[in-house]
Amino acid sequence: MNRNRILVTVGCVCASVLIAGTPSAKAANKVEIDSAVAGLSVAMNNFYAGTENPEDELKDYLQSAPAAVQAEPEAPVEEEEVSPYENVAVSQVGDDEGYVNIRMDANTEAEVVGKIYNNCAATIVDTVSAEDGDWYKIQSGSVEGYIKSDYFVTGDEAEQVAMEIGKSYAEVSEGGLRLREEPTTESGVIDTLWQGDIYTVVDQEEDFIKLSLGQDDAGNDVAGYVAKEYVNTYVKFDEAVSLEEEQARLEEEARLEEEAREAEEELRRVEEQAGESRREESSERQETEAPSRAPETEAPAAPEPAPEPTPAPEVSDASRNAVVAYALQFQGCPYVYGGNSLSGGTDCSGFVKGVYAHFGINLPRTSRAQAGVGRTISVGELQPGDLIFYASGGSIYHVAMYIGGNQIVHAIDESQGIGVTPLIPGKVYRAVSIL
Repeated sequence: MNRNRILVTVGCVCASVLIAGTPSAKAANKVEIDSAVAGLSVAMNNFYAGTENPEDELKDYLQSAPAAVQAEPEAPVEEEEVSPYENVAVSQVGDDEGYVNIRMDANTEAEVVGKIYNNCAATIVDTVSAEDGDWYKIQSGSVEGYIKSDYFVTGDEAEQVAMEIGKSYAEVSEGGLRLREEPTTESGVIDTLWQGDIYTVVDQEEDFIKLSLGQDDAGNDVAGYVAKEYVNTYVKFDEAVSLEEEQARLEEEARLEEEAREAEEELRRVEEQAGESRREESSERQETEAPSRAPETEAPAAPEPAPEPTPAPEVSDASRNAVVAYALQFQGCPYVYGGNSLSGGTDCSGFVKGVYAHFGINLPRTSRAQAGVGRTISVGELQPGDLIFYASGGSIYHVAMYIGGNQIVHAIDESQGIGVTPLIPGKVYRAVSIL
């Protein structure tokens, strides 16, 4: 009974080892399998016939068998680690050039298909040797073409530069995410983040990631931790632009500038009308209040009722659009804490103050003070040009301008500069209408 059990078991093991492989190998090895199983059976029968205690001796033999006949796990094959920057090049263009042309072929006479500015990333598709040196065939953004290798760094040098210029972001994947003081679910809550929010990554822990929300009015960094599983992180590099994309950008800038100019004229016209209405109202009031002497023999005449004041004209949509159009001209300009230059660098409150100052409206410098100016409104009442404020623990730390279409323009942070992002109604602490 025991002999049959062992024979069957060993036979099955040998067969399974030999069968492993492609289906076509099964048929080819059928004869070998049958022969191996039969030969093993004969050997085992002879072993049992000449042994008094075959099972015990077989066990002892297997335990003391040389290492060569014992099954050993295969040593894992160490795969060579490939750097993600192996085929990445980063442009290094001097200030004098500003940019380098990307051409259709590897020569300076070929047609220009795009431009690449300094510190832009590209993927190297191929390397071509020419009389004037090596050229890279690159893919960057929507552009594919050739550019001389002299204008790029690659390998370890590219990785080092990329780490310096790359912008790491995290997009919140689930709403109501708590931003905490420390990388633990037991620490205090700083703020609540909403799905679709994008923040700059400051640091990463094992299971948590540290995000920056910018700075408050006191100049303190507002940053905290969220669990990695609730955000999607990515690194963003500047890329090349095609001639069509650059032309579209220039046309869009020209359109916004023209809209701003037309809207400014409309705003001036409205202000002139308001001034004229106030002057007429003041003149009529003076005439009404002038003393009139009635004849002594007659009873004093009853005074005529004062005319109703002429209301100042409401701010038109064109005036609001003027403010928005002017603000949008500064998309892509840098964020600089404490800065006051719309084009050279400013922070969130400086951005709003600078835009309104262009239209003769003087606002305080800090977001906290700006929240106390104008008329407080609900989020549902927002119109283009109105302001919204974010707060942490009741302390206002950020201001943005509503531009319509559930979008806002603001000086975001040092990594993103001035840009447009979605309005998250649940995140708004206060909304104010200045106009």
